[in-house]
Amino acid sequence: MESPARRLTTLKSIPDAEIEAERTLAVLRLFCALVLLTPHFVEPLFSSGLAPVRWQVPSVLSLSTLSLSGLVALFLISIGKFSSWMRYVFAFLDAAMLAAVCYLSLTFHGLSGNWIFAAPVTWAIPLLLTVGALRYQPVIQIWSTLLFFSALVLVAFVLPWEDGEQLAVTAGVTTLFSPLPSIARVCLIVLTGLASVVVMYRSRALLRRARHEAYATSELSRFLPPEIVPLVTESDEWRQGRKQVVAILFVDIRNSTQMAEGLDPKAMSKLIRSFRSIVQRASRTHGGVIDKFIGDGALLLFGVPHPSEDDAARSLNCAREILRLIEERNASVEVADRFSVGIGVHRGKVYCGIVGDDERREFTVIGDAVNVASRIEQATKQFHMPLLASGQVVEAANESELWEITSSEPLRGRQQSICLMAPKVPVSVQVTAGGGGDRPA
Repeated sequence: MESPARRLTTLKSIPDAEIEAERTLAVLRLFCALVLLTPHFVEPLFSSGLAPVRWQVPSVLSLSTLSLSGLVALFLISIGKFSSWMRYVFAFLDAAMLAAVCYLSLTFHGLSGNWIFAAPVTWAIPLLLTVGALRYQPVIQIWSTLLFFSALVLVAFVLPWEDGEQLAVTAGVTTLFSPLPSIARVCLIVLTGLASVVVMYRSRALLRRARHEAYATSELSRFLPPEIVPLVTESDEWRQGRKQVVAILFVDIRNSTQMAEGLDPKAMSKLIRSFRSIVQRASRTHGGVIDKFIGDGALLLFGVPHPSEDDAARSLNCAREILRLIEERNASVEVADRFSVGIGVHRGKVYCGIVGDDERREFTVIGDAVNVASRIEQATKQFHMPLLASGQVVEAANESELWEITSSEPLRGRQQSICLMAPKVPVSVQVTAGGGGDRPA
């Protein structure tokens, strides 16, 4: 279920995007007005040097209205007073400007309603509809289309309408401006508006889908390792699970129970955060995946989601990195705030997959190799070693010369013997014998 905070953020993001669209629309209005002003400067180049510059009243009126609406919109947005209902007002002003300018243009030139599409301002309709599509508001786009259609019909019926014999033009021009082609032009304008509506509906659907997928991904990130989330959203392979060989690292804080009794909750919380920060840092450095933190311990995987030849080597390097970072930390804090860990590393075949339902999903690894890795980590207490690894993972990492056999006996609770190995070079971080964390083996 979507949390109230997330819902509030989502609701705020859409109006912000719509205001940004209105700002862009206002700027484009000013730009269009500037571009349409060009003919007034170009016209003198094609006329006699003695001829006065003909500043057409309808043209100046349309450009002024277009510029004014853009400036007003920018001003309202800048002071935070722009409201959603104002979009309808600006659309109405556009249509009113179109009707007034078209009427004045035809009247000043003594033309009838037959010539409505001869007025240049008429062809601003596709431009205004296209620019208006930036709002991604289908309802407003339909409103604008209806207003423009009504404006053209109003001007056409207010002005006198002449038949073909009354028009002092050639037959070709008469045909082009007869009722049928004029209706076709109206239809084209209406279709432009409707097409932009379809585009906006499609765009908004894509935005909603993207938002839904982003939300689903964020929800998965709450329960799954970040490296696994993209794979889950792309295919169902990880939902079904698969078997593969991985390197497994268990790490656990030693004497955490006794430490919890001697430290106040704030200090204990700080210690756990420090431990997890070290594990995360080492995991990122060596390409591990933190399957989960379990109280005062952690389970790391190497070879997920994609196995590689250096999985075993990276798991051992990560273990050494964890010990090194802990040593550095302990050197900079009080004795009472220091801690030590035990680390067990193993390699084997496991089942990897996503378990759970839509309300709670979890990435998990299951298999005998996981149990062996956990037992190895527990064995570090028995042998007073901070780090132990199985012969399988050491051999796979090609580090046999760096390790020595510590035991070839079966692990506690198991009948099959296993080769346990420890680094030949002593690790400076020591493990204190005694009880470990509360995590079950």
